[in-house]
Amino acid sequence: MISLRSIIGIIVCMALFSVFSGSCCKDEGPTGPENDMALAGNWKLTKMSSEYQGETETFTESQLDSLGLVWTYKIEDDGTIEQTTNISGTLITMQGTWETSANKLTLILTGPTGGSGTLVYEYLIDGNILKLNWDIPAGTKFYAEFTKQ
Repeated sequence: MISLRSIIGIIVCMALFSVFSGSCCKDEGPTGPENDMALAGNWKLTKMSSEYQGETETFTESQLDSLGLVWTYKIEDDGTIEQTTNISGTLITMQGTWETSANKLTLILTGPTGGSGTLVYEYLIDGNILKLNWDIPAGTKFYAEFTKQ
């Protein structure tokens, strides 16, 4: 079974590599009206799961809160986004832009050192729940649920 420490480590590696690699392959900004405006609002991580080699581990909101894990999004309808998280240990806020296409949510974020990177998630909005899914090359799949605040 994968431990929380493993999950956090994998997420940190994925996020740091993606956000601070400095390579952004997309030069265009959000396309405005084509974006899913249901995403606009403040979102807080309330559930997270990982799946690796048939083993699944899930953390509920109370477990995430007791661990002190912070991961929030402030998504504006003008295509801008602010992500705040302490997954890497220190609480950091990153600014950027977002856009959607079909069931893909693309975030282009700028880290504290000025490097930027692109993150792509499969997403679904179910009422006031935003569901994000992604996987990493090592084979771990992640599922996160954010509740609209």
